Amino acid sequence: LKNVGIIPSSSHLRQFYLSRVFENHVTEIKEKLKTCNGISIVTDKTTDAEDRVLNILGVLSELECERELKLNVLLLDCVVLETVNFKAVSQAIRETLDKFEVPFDRITAVVTDNATYMKKAWEQSTKPLSLNAVHVTCVAHLLNLVDAIELRQSPEVLEELNILQKYAPAIMDTLTKYKESVICSHVVSNDMRDLIMWAKSSADECEHAMGREVLLNSAEKIETYMRCNSNARFCQPAAAFFNACRVFDPNQVKYLIIPEKEVFEAIPLFEDNSVAQREYRAYLETVYEMQCENVYQFWRTLETRFPTLAVIAIRCLMVPVNSVDAERSFSAYKNVLRDDRRTIKASNLSMYNVLCQNKL
Repeated sequence: LKNVGIIPSSSHLRQFYLSRVFENHVTEIKEKLKTCNGISIVTDKTTDAEDRVLNILGVLSELECERELKLNVLLLDCVVLETVNFKAVSQAIRETLDKFEVPFDRITAVVTDNATYMKKAWEQSTKPLSLNAVHVTCVAHLLNLVDAIELRQSPEVLEELNILQKYAPAIMDTLTKYKESVICSHVVSNDMRDLIMWAKSSADECEHAMGREVLLNSAEKIETYMRCNSNARFCQPAAAFFNACRVFDPNQVKYLIIPEKEVFEAIPLFEDNSVAQREYRAYLETVYEMQCENVYQFWRTLETRFPTLAVIAIRCLMVPVNSVDAERSFSAYKNVLRDDRRTIKASNLSMYNVLCQNKL
């Protein structure tokens, strides 16, 4: 026998085992996607040390509903794009969805940044296939509205941030939370209203001229961002969806006045679904008698009583409102593409990154 007890070289492992392990992993993911209630596709991009633009395609599947919000995140692909435009992005997304046989009817949301080509990719490529989905632009990018994210932090930007931190610390705390944490879809509208209120009230109390201007500008930008059907360049296309998702929180719906037509139009899963609409009306008639400490457990307990509505509620409540997990995948990518691995093939890089991110 040859090479008994010898550890195989890295090149041998790559050549004979990497593709096999990856293929097995793809099969496992396909099986998970077949059984999950809903899927949210998250895309993001960055530029690595080789000056290559990457498109990270992650999927957040509602496979489990824990007592605390815990999304099951799977990195589907890490694509090296030669050019960055809507056609290249659309093709990358479509090829990844096809490779993993993602059921288009189970896609609840597609989360992207606010880039024009991302919006165009959604409108012309993904939306026609995902009729039950909404387009969400990462709410963490709301930080752009108050000049908290800049390629270069100029003295003026830093001064504005210092003003916000001094005169409206609650605003900065909320913005930081949206950048670093997983946020529930049914609280977005309320959080944005609170931000606007805090900014305006802080402006009224602020004696610093520039401070008042910064706070009022921030309030105006957030209002524009969350205005339904806004034509502004920087807006939230899912604003109506987030507003409607509040009806799935029994602690909120008791005090809301949202016409059912608005709810049905904002949430695609209600469209042409008479069973869901009927269950929704029955839910509204009985919700005043119900107690709720945890919204996810609440809907788990209603799966027998309102089976169709419960599935819709859980799918909507677990839509990611930011690309935090996609951003974290970049850290895994940097660990894979170390300085001593600059010659690694793009195909191997993608497989390594997916396996590493998914902890396999």
